[in-house]
Amino acid sequence: MSKLNNIIRLRKWELDEKRRVLASLLEERDGIIGAIEAIQEEVSEQSRNTGLEVSAVAIGAYLEGARHRQLQLAQMLVAKDQEVQKHQDIVADGFRELKTFEIARTREKERVAFAEAKAEQDAFDELGIQNHAREEALADPRHIKMRKS
Repeated sequence: MSKLNNIIRLRKWELDEKRRVLASLLEERDGIIGAIEAIQEEVSEQSRNTGLEVSAVAIGAYLEGARHRQLQLAQMLVAKDQEVQKHQDIVADGFRELKTFEIARTREKERVAFAEAKAEQDAFDELGIQNHAREEALADPRHIKMRKS
């Protein structure tokens, strides 16, 4: 039983580590999304300010650079999504492994409890048989005559 407990403790620790990695990846993904949104906000801010003394060439170059950064970030987001999906599968597999060992531990506990209950019932049955034999012996007329003599 203690072997299963040790294995379960190890699997829980491993699963926690996998969850931490997944949480870190999700934070990185959120950072990429935030960067994309910041660029979009910056572009819309620059578009509103086109009436200022900024040349059309500068705005065009700025928008081209912003589009290029957005494209790079979008590619990074796709790669990060794939990595997140992979780690979600790893976490799910780790959870299934942990559950398998927990179910095995539960079944082992049930088996031990059943064996203990059966041994206890066997002991009670033996006591009952002995008491019944003793009572029959005491009620036997031959035994009563022996006691009186």
